[in-house]
Amino acid sequence: MKSGRLSIVLLVAYLLLCMPGLVSAIPPPDAAACKISCTVANIVEWSEPSFPGIDLGSLTAKNKHAIGETILTLYTNGDVTITADNSNTAELSFGPHTLLTRYKLKYDGFAAKQTGSRPTAWCSFDTFLNKGTNIVHIPADGAVEVTLSVRASIKKIRPENSGQYNATQTLTVCWKS
Repeated sequence: MKSGRLSIVLLVAYLLLCMPGLVSAIPPPDAAACKISCTVANIVEWSEPSFPGIDLGSLTAKNKHAIGETILTLYTNGDVTITADNSNTAELSFGPHTLLTRYKLKYDGFAAKQTGSRPTAWCSFDTFLNKGTNIVHIPADGAVEVTLSVRASIKKIRPENSGQYNATQTLTVCWKS
C-alpha cells in the first residue's frame, strides 16, 4: 500500500513539474483597442497646367468653318463645376477682325461607374459654360478626360480679314456649391 501512495505522490509531483501553468496560474491575455483615422484632402486639379493647343488649319472660300479638339485629364474626389472664360480673349481674333467662335465639352464617362457629365452643346465664346457644367464624382473613379472642342466660322473671306487668328480659352474648376 505504501508503494501505491508513493506512486500517486510521484505522479502528482511529475505532473506539477511538467505543467507549470497549473501551479503558477498565468493570467489570460488582455487587449486594448486604438481607433485610428486619416482624412484624404479634397482634390481637384488638371493633369497639366494647360490643354494641348489646337490648330484649326486654314479657312478658305470653299471651307468657311473648321473644328478641332484637345483633351486634358481632370482629377477630383468630389463633385465639381467647370466654368469658362467668356471674355474677348476666348474669341478668335486678328486685329479688329474676329471669327465666329464656338465651344463645347464632352467627357470620357458619365455612368453609374464613371466620373463625368453629359456633353455640352455648341455655344458662342461669350455664353460658353457661363452657368457652369457639373461633373459628378463616382467613388473609386477620380479622373475624367475632358475634351474641349472649338469651331471657327467666317461668313466671307476678304483680303482685309486674312491673317492668323488666335484665342485662349481658360476652363476653371471649383467645388460644386
